[in-house]
Amino acid sequence: MPGIAGPFKTTRGDHLRRTGVRAGIVAPKNELEIFCSLCVGCVYFRDENRTLYFVDSPDLSISDIIIQVFEGLNQTPSIRQLYMDEHNLFSAARCVQISSVQGKALFPAFTLSGVHITRSLAD
Repeated sequence: MPGIAGPFKTTRGDHLRRTGVRAGIVAPKNELEIFCSLCVGCVYFRDENRTLYFVDSPDLSISDIIIQVFEGLNQTPSIRQLYMDEHNLFSAARCVQISSVQGKALFPAFTLSGVHITRSLAD
């Protein structure tokens, strides 16, 4: 679709280049740092506690992908909403703890959906 300054592009890569957002996350210290580094189409998996962090958007719902994969495994995910403040007024990222079996099914589903996965290095 043409725009004022040329073709209008909506791919994740184009968005990252325009906004200057880095695609990877480098050693976050806490959940708030993880949230601040996430963007649409990216998830962060912390190997130490097997927790997957993500944000949903109307264009790409990571929660829907997780729910569909868990349904295929005859399981129900326990997705938690995280908050930026102690009063739980400002929503941040979401997270879910996954087993290695769930991860083996979930990570390929993310890859096929175009979701970028960043994994922490286990200590």
